[in-house]
Amino acid sequence: MKICKVTARDNREKKYSCNVIWLMKRVLFIVIITILQTELAHSGAYLNSAHGNSTNGVKRSAAGFPADYTTGLCAHCHETHASIDGAEPSPVAGNPSDYTLFYDNYTNQTDSICYECHRDLNSYQTGGLINRSYSYRAGGWNADSLNDILEAFSYTSPDSSHSLNDIRTFITGKWGYTADSNPCNACHNPHAAQGDPLGAPNNAKSSGSRGWPVSRPSQHSNDNNAWGLLGDDIGEKMSDYPGTYQAPYRYNSTTAFEPDGSATQDGSNLADFATFCSDCHNNTNTIYSTALGRNLYTFNWQSTEKHGGGAAGDACVDLFLPYQEATCGTYTLTCTDCHEPHGSPNIFLIRRIVNSGSVTVDTGTGLGPDGRNGKEWVYLCGQCHNATGAIPINKKSRQECRFNCDALHPPSYSRWNRRREQSAAIKTAFLLK
Repeated sequence: MKICKVTARDNREKKYSCNVIWLMKRVLFIVIITILQTELAHSGAYLNSAHGNSTNGVKRSAAGFPADYTTGLCAHCHETHASIDGAEPSPVAGNPSDYTLFYDNYTNQTDSICYECHRDLNSYQTGGLINRSYSYRAGGWNADSLNDILEAFSYTSPDSSHSLNDIRTFITGKWGYTADSNPCNACHNPHAAQGDPLGAPNNAKSSGSRGWPVSRPSQHSNDNNAWGLLGDDIGEKMSDYPGTYQAPYRYNSTTAFEPDGSATQDGSNLADFATFCSDCHNNTNTIYSTALGRNLYTFNWQSTEKHGGGAAGDACVDLFLPYQEATCGTYTLTCTDCHEPHGSPNIFLIRRIVNSGSVTVDTGTGLGPDGRNGKEWVYLCGQCHNATGAIPINKKSRQECRFNCDALHPPSYSRWNRRREQSAAIKTAFLLK
């Protein structure tokens, strides 16, 4: 064999040396195949992800970047030596970035590696990248003009965005996150997150186009298989959460339900966002809000929250469909029924569309639907509760809607009791008039 170069003194030594080389090559071949098989097993989640999808995945378009790199290839985000073919493609930083990324992992609320592609204009993703609001994707509100993640995180007061700086501060030192972690990764595993809807960013979700975009922060791991998606497995849906989940209507409909426009109403097609959000927002974690200048109020969604596991039978008379008064005391909502995950033109990330109708809450103290001052929250509460009539059937519910979101997420049970006492006093005064 030509590859078997020896300086043997006889044929026996030559044959022995050739056999050794052949054996070494065979072992090396087996090792390489084993490694490749292992990597293929570990890369399964990535190949099924929005980034790794061979059709709709990441496809970087930049000066100096090879145009023949296939869609979904790792090199679209990672430059092993801060260069390709001896030169750094655009954007040129002149130095390596964390995790061999082509741009700084995270700088601030509107500057990070994610926004280099997740924007509709000047995106490095070929053709730009469209990402819609939850009200659009799940609620079917296709009039929403918001169309990219950068825009969603760019809302400023009195509008609202999830604060990435506050998220980063909170997760640092928890669950394997460090000060170098990107806060977007608190909710999304970039090597597993799927499009929802998958490959159809300008459409609302449908039962045939679903994906699972989030992973629980408390399960964060450098092992891509260990840090799985939420909702794609048994026991991870809202139908598995304690209580009775009722899906709200889609926008301007009484037959199509969130999140995918189907007739399914029990949450068996919706990830368990109540558990997901409770990883951070619960009755034990302290989370400082820079925008509010205080710590967020703590609450226990599963046990005491009126819209969670706390029985709401004493304050949910005269409900609007699809909610049924006969089921009061067992209902449990999920966070995305009322809140956007990224940003909203309303305060406190309140959605613009809730249970088929539009919601505008600019300050929480403005005019309500009936023109009275201090009744702005009725735009939200009134989507499910009869809280807008001149003499409402459910006076108590209406009075509770006068207060801000303390009444929806009370910081403590005692404070909730004080609110109830105030509501009772107002109700009594109303009846005595």
